[in-house]
Amino acid sequence: MAISSPGLGSGLDVTGIVSQLMAIEQQPLVRLNQREAEVQAEISAYGSLKGSLSSLQSTVDALKEADTFRATSSTSSDRDVLSATSDESAVTSSYSVTVNRLAQQHKLGTTEFASSATFGGTAGDKLTLSVAGENFELDLSTAKTLSEIQQSINVESNETGITAGLITGDSGNQTLVLTSSETGYDNRVQLTFGGTIDASTFNFSMLNRDADDQLLLSESELDASLTIDGVAVTRSGNSISDAIEGVTLNIKATGQSVVGISDDSSPAQNAVNAFVSAYNGVKDQISALSASGITSSLLRGVESQLRGMLNTALTGLGDYSYISELGVTTNSDTGKLQFDAEMLVTALEDKGDSVMNFFSDSDGGFALKLDSMMDAFLQSGGTIDSFVSGANSRVDTIERSRESLERRLEGIEQRYLNQFAALDTLMTSMTTTSEYLASQLDLLANLASGKNN
Repeated sequence: MAISSPGLGSGLDVTGIVSQLMAIEQQPLVRLNQREAEVQAEISAYGSLKGSLSSLQSTVDALKEADTFRATSSTSSDRDVLSATSDESAVTSSYSVTVNRLAQQHKLGTTEFASSATFGGTAGDKLTLSVAGENFELDLSTAKTLSEIQQSINVESNETGITAGLITGDSGNQTLVLTSSETGYDNRVQLTFGGTIDASTFNFSMLNRDADDQLLLSESELDASLTIDGVAVTRSGNSISDAIEGVTLNIKATGQSVVGISDDSSPAQNAVNAFVSAYNGVKDQISALSASGITSSLLRGVESQLRGMLNTALTGLGDYSYISELGVTTNSDTGKLQFDAEMLVTALEDKGDSVMNFFSDSDGGFALKLDSMMDAFLQSGGTIDSFVSGANSRVDTIERSRESLERRLEGIEQRYLNQFAALDTLMTSMTTTSEYLASQLDLLANLASGKNN
């Protein structure tokens, strides 16, 4: 006899019993899930390690650059007059600089005209603006006011860089002002005319003034003028990088300033310090992963190769073979790096080329070797990717095993339910038979009792 609810006939807690039995059967599934969680944690650990190693590799760029170890710095005794910057090609020295004149953008202005005055109107009338070989032709065959001329000049198709402004004076009359976008004589505004238009039509004149508010005497005074240690220097701009080798002067005002150039070890210190910090970051990451229970030959391999980088002599590069000779040593207690900047500074002062070669040599320098080692770990298809790929394969295997086990567990659970259903049916049948027999015995007993009476 089929029953609709497990245990209804027998009174057994079939659902609870089956649940307990399945909890035992599911132990292999629990272990699979735990294993998958461990592998996923391992994959996450590889990602964290890759990030730390990428940070370490990013410090290599500065160490690769020879200029990092040949840097110079510059000072100006009067930064209101000029500022200065220098690169690795500059030599330590000082220069007395006198700024006589700043470079200016050329300005031309018309005489004053009434706002209603028009110009041109005859076929062939035109005004051509030119700067450094770039030309813009303004058609005046239809007469235009100064305002209309201004609008016609300030269009996108005008590639000369000349802009037009309009000034209205106290009289109410207007002046058209043309301004070059660049400074210096070579970038001056030049005008040519056509038709009935000539120089007297607008009567343009130069508006540029010197530091004393006096009109410039000639267009040649649009160039900057300065004297460096008594040598006259004239340039079209106010940023001058070709007067003193390796030095850029940014002049701001007339006056005098002394420019000093000295060696600068700060870029080298910063580069080495960045390497040390990133290296220690990798050490911290490996320690944290190990403490969390992640055990992998990859972690051990990274740590081993990094130690090897520090302890392997680099030969043929000069006076230094180990980075420890340049102030980077390992703390015996923590295994982390520590940096004595003074050792590096002293080495740069004494044997700068050897320091530069140790780090930056393009054939066998420290930076090149570190970069190659990082590439082996980080590149697509490299060591870390291989470990991640292997871990993902294990996850796939676990997933397939779980699916197979879950199907088997479904069958086991159904078998238990079927078995208990059969037991339930049997016990129900036995109960019915027992009740029938009991009733028959009661009947016989009653019959016997009647006869006796």
